[in-house]
Amino acid sequence: MSSNTQQWHLIGNGPGKAEIRPNERLIRFNQSDPGPKSSTLVVSNGRGKGINQPFLVEGLQPPHDFERRLNETSGVLESRLGVRPSAGLTTLIALGEEPCSLRISCMDLLPTIARPEHLSNRQPLACCFHNWLGERRIALPWARKLDWPGFWLSELEGSKLSQASDPYPRLLSLSSIERQEGLTLIRWLARLPHACWKTHATEELLMHAEHLFFLKRGVRDTSNWWIFDFEASGLMARIHRTLAMAQQALLSPVQALPESL
Repeated sequence: MSSNTQQWHLIGNGPGKAEIRPNERLIRFNQSDPGPKSSTLVVSNGRGKGINQPFLVEGLQPPHDFERRLNETSGVLESRLGVRPSAGLTTLIALGEEPCSLRISCMDLLPTIARPEHLSNRQPLACCFHNWLGERRIALPWARKLDWPGFWLSELEGSKLSQASDPYPRLLSLSSIERQEGLTLIRWLARLPHACWKTHATEELLMHAEHLFFLKRGVRDTSNWWIFDFEASGLMARIHRTLAMAQQALLSPVQALPESL
């Protein structure tokens, strides 16, 4: 990488700690205006700031009309995900077309969908409006090429080959069964060993399961009632993470050491 290449460090709002290196240009999300002379680029929700486009950028920008490309990328990703993409994934894909060095911290693209106790019954978690399994599916090829150690999920005990029956048909039936029966099924599914999900995972099955873990904006009613249920959302959050691990094992079976673009 040339010494003149811009070095960008994308810092999400998730778990982890960002170690900032000299001469890096930082990218953060939904924070206050960094000012025109700052080396930080802030990507914000455009509609949240009254702008009729998915994202607004403030601060030092990459060349090549980055804000326009960011919003074009958002539209392409939305068609692949079924819902609007997160600012983190959109920025990663848009910036990946720049001749730059890119590091990523505090962004695993897997926030928990488990509801905190203080949340009112009908108030959704903001993270539930994104398709995180779909985002990780799209991000996996990028993660293999980037300095992004926080993306990779650790294997859990009991992840070796399982002879248990395929749990995916039961999982995919959730939206079509009565709520109390569904809660009983969710409790059973959450107790299954991780190896069971990993053994029977296919790319098609995992993609079919994605819609179970997010909400669509502007839709008043949803069949994903568990997203609004304290117990069920916690159990589904466990299943969500297990599916993400199965997806990682299936689509990226050998984790390469992180490297810069």
